[in-house]
Amino acid sequence: MNTRGLSFKTKKNITKNDIITICNLLNSNCEYSDLCKFTPEGISEGGILYNFKDEFDKKWYKSVRLCVNFGASGGKWYRVNEDVMTGWCDNNEIIFKENITFTTSLKSFHGAPAFTLDELKIWEECFKQIGILRFGKYPSKKDLTYSK
Repeated sequence: MNTRGLSFKTKKNITKNDIITICNLLNSNCEYSDLCKFTPEGISEGGILYNFKDEFDKKWYKSVRLCVNFGASGGKWYRVNEDVMTGWCDNNEIIFKENITFTTSLKSFHGAPAFTLDELKIWEECFKQIGILRFGKYPSKKDLTYSK
């Protein structure tokens, strides 16, 4: 499944450290604790990757792409290494500048669970905690389950 996700606006400069904060907030959420861990994804458009635990199908692939440097976002995604969770911690290099809007893209392939509205609400709350606010509507339930 590949579908458009939520749209956001930054209220401050968003840094590498903020992306790690989002991953840590998601990692501490009880909905995900037995399912996966989150890390920045080494993909040019930027994203956060679900790293599913061993008991789940290793073919599963799920990601929230941040659509960095698409449209008017002017964002920048940096190289992601194995040590990204420590290397980006306390790093103030800017991903998105203040007052920038961007959309997300939801990727779920190879049998990974489809995104749900409840799940997107968790993501919205995590983004909100670092100064990124949702604007616009949620995708419809049909859009979340329809494979494009």
